[in-house]
Amino acid sequence: MIHRIWTAYLVEIIKALRLRSTYLGPLLVILAVLGALFLHPIERDGKSDYAFIAYATPVALDLLGLLLVLVYCAGSISSELSSGTIRLLMVRPLRRWEFLVAKLMLGMTYGAVLTILVAGTSWSLAFFLGELAGVSYGSEVLYTAGEMRNAYLLGMALSLVPQFAVVAYATMLAAFTRNIAGAIGAAIGLWVFLDMVKYPLHINPFLFSSYLETPWSVFANRTEALDASWFPAMGYCALTSFSGGVLFVLVAVRALSRRNLHT
Repeated sequence: MIHRIWTAYLVEIIKALRLRSTYLGPLLVILAVLGALFLHPIERDGKSDYAFIAYATPVALDLLGLLLVLVYCAGSISSELSSGTIRLLMVRPLRRWEFLVAKLMLGMTYGAVLTILVAGTSWSLAFFLGELAGVSYGSEVLYTAGEMRNAYLLGMALSLVPQFAVVAYATMLAAFTRNIAGAIGAAIGLWVFLDMVKYPLHINPFLFSSYLETPWSVFANRTEALDASWFPAMGYCALTSFSGGVLFVLVAVRALSRRNLHT
């Protein structure tokens, strides 16, 4: 089982690397970080530029990156269904749920690559164009450079949990839709609709989309010399995102298992 999933995942990686569209997302998030310089310029002025990183990361990942992951994952299964190539994959043999897990792993890999590129680009710009010497208040060092780095790295690790929910959400909708445009439209449309009604209906605490920026909040608060705690906000983020992601995966497995792959 594990060998089949791993083999299917490697096949998906090879297929993705051969597509030019795969490289569009990484290019766009890098350009988004570079564009953040115009709205949040940095310079060597004796002040640390962690605030630029705290600004550029959510903009590139939770806005543009979110859209890119939704589009990428929503179209991943739909493309197989619309072209009919999924029937060839099932002959190997490969169980449908194993195929779905391979797609989820591909989506997580794509999201992780975007995250690493955003982190590397934003930190490189702050390092070469600005200063990263910790956060001070007057003559007192509140957070050292090492503490700021560790807070960001922990935020990156925690961001993988809501990212899993995003990937699972888009993959679930793709499992219901044969048409690529329909899957992408449903993923984005339902997301926008829920974002519009979650606060009036007071359901925002139960939706993982409310916690996308939570993993970065401690780092962002520290850039402003504010004290910040990881809990309980991170606990709510992890619990809501993980439970939502598992639910999406189970629904996707059920939907794909009932699909007629010949029509």
